[in-house]
Amino acid sequence: MVQKHKTIETMNKTLTINLAGLVFNIEENAYQILKDYLAAIKNQFKDEEGCEEIVADIEARLAELLKAKTNADKQVLVDEDIHSAINIMGKPSDFEDTTSDEKQAGAASGNQKNNYYKSKTRRVFRDGDNKVLGGVCSGIASYFDTDPLWIRLALVVLFFGFGSGFILYIILWIIIPEAKTTAEKLEMRGDPIDINTISQTIKEEAEQFKNRVQDFGNRNQSVGNKIGNLIYTIFKGIFKVISKIVGGLFVLFGILFFVMLLLVVLNVGKIEGLTINEFIHAFTGENFSMFWFKTALVMCIGVPLCMFIYKGMKLVFGIKTSYRWLNLSAGVVWLVGLVMCLYLSLTILNDFSDEVQLKRQMDVRFTNSDTLIVKADNNYKKGDTDLEFPIAGEHWIVNDTKQPSIWWGRPRVKIITSENDSVSVFVVKTAAGKQKTEASLRAKNINYNAAQQDSVLLLNTNFSFSIADKYRGQEVEVLIKLPKNKIIYLDNSVKKLLYDIENVNGIFDNDMVGKYWMMTANGLTCLSCTKEELMNNNKDDDDTEHIININDSNATVHIDKHGVEVNSKDAHVQISSEGIKVEDNTKKETK
Repeated sequence: MVQKHKTIETMNKTLTINLAGLVFNIEENAYQILKDYLAAIKNQFKDEEGCEEIVADIEARLAELLKAKTNADKQVLVDEDIHSAINIMGKPSDFEDTTSDEKQAGAASGNQKNNYYKSKTRRVFRDGDNKVLGGVCSGIASYFDTDPLWIRLALVVLFFGFGSGFILYIILWIIIPEAKTTAEKLEMRGDPIDINTISQTIKEEAEQFKNRVQDFGNRNQSVGNKIGNLIYTIFKGIFKVISKIVGGLFVLFGILFFVMLLLVVLNVGKIEGLTINEFIHAFTGENFSMFWFKTALVMCIGVPLCMFIYKGMKLVFGIKTSYRWLNLSAGVVWLVGLVMCLYLSLTILNDFSDEVQLKRQMDVRFTNSDTLIVKADNNYKKGDTDLEFPIAGEHWIVNDTKQPSIWWGRPRVKIITSENDSVSVFVVKTAAGKQKTEASLRAKNINYNAAQQDSVLLLNTNFSFSIADKYRGQEVEVLIKLPKNKIIYLDNSVKKLLYDIENVNGIFDNDMVGKYWMMTANGLTCLSCTKEELMNNNKDDDDTEHIININDSNATVHIDKHGVEVNSKDAHVQISSEGIKVEDNTKKETK
């Protein structure tokens, strides 16, 4: 709106006006040209919807153009300045509803206007009409004439890859203004800011608003429907936010696990001194095809992780387009990888199908009058690159200081009642294989030594086997059979070797070392335990369990809180919460 404030008498009459909030000094002739132009604009759009908004935006644009015409040396607008701005904005007659040829001729006549916009630099705004959060990405995309999706993807990569995407987005949100007026929206897209584009843009926005209102008005306007629509809108918004959070988690964890998979495939990093390939070969053997294993791993695990990331990106950015060929291809590749993984896994599991126990009796001569002392000799020295880990509740070590690598395991020492009047010691080696012959060979290859030195039974702390035999359930058990009234001393060095040794005092295995024991009809009984140890243990027994031992010439029966255990020459039966386990001693191979 143009407002006249005062008149100054000079050689040319000068007026002071207010145009769209900006104050100008203008010659009277120039003012008349501007006034006629604005009147023509109002007359042109008087019947259009949004007339006031169109005129206001045109006035704002005119004020911006005229402001550029003034400086410290030039304070007064003249006719030439008004004509220049009008040529840029365009005359109402240029945009009347005439034939297309006339419109093209009118457009071609505005050379000054076209030249102006060719040299005009775009401005960066936030696009509030196409925003996901603050409209930063859509505004930058408009500036570069590209799809906002690529800008959003770049910020996501910065966020997850370098951790700076979120901070950068917040900074841009603060420093970039939002395109609120029609002129700013046109400038953001690089479109000419003239009366045609301004009016056309406002008409389109008004039409879109009208359609939304009309769609809303066509609905049933009952109170119940309004409440239902409100609830639906609220839950839809909540679900949208949750879906974006879930999508972000999908992307985050998908990338994290995919990077971990790449580290495995590329053999990057070590596990307790062993490379990933060496660690895998420790279980699978040197002849295992690492190439096909890793290929199957990428297909079976990598493909779902990629789809995981892809689905997360769709949730974050609200992408609804679905590529059927992509889903189908990923499914086929995953299925092939799954089949390969199952085949390779079954190949390894098949190596555990048959189990063989080799039982060897040691040639020992212990008199019943002497005390049997059981000690352990440490035959393993830890190397800097040795790998320690548990398997099936047992402690294992892979020694990599020598080639080929050596597996080290701990034997189990058990003490039971002898069927006769002599002390006997058995070393039982166990291993598995595809066939009994292969399992038997693996059991024979287990290195373990136990020896008698006067009244001392000296046991190795560890058994070992070559990595060429692979881990196939190898075990070593030292079975000591004591006659009744035989005294045995368990040295502290065998503390980690004792396994489930029953005694009438109910003392735990780790607490049995450093004490003297005597074999009785009911099992071992402690001879050197203090009264406090016996009283505390008896108290625990009263509170927790009762132990029953039955000894016969043909079998021994032990009953406690763990279950029932029966030992005989023919079989070993164990009944517990894990089920019933029967071992046929007559079918075990004996070396």
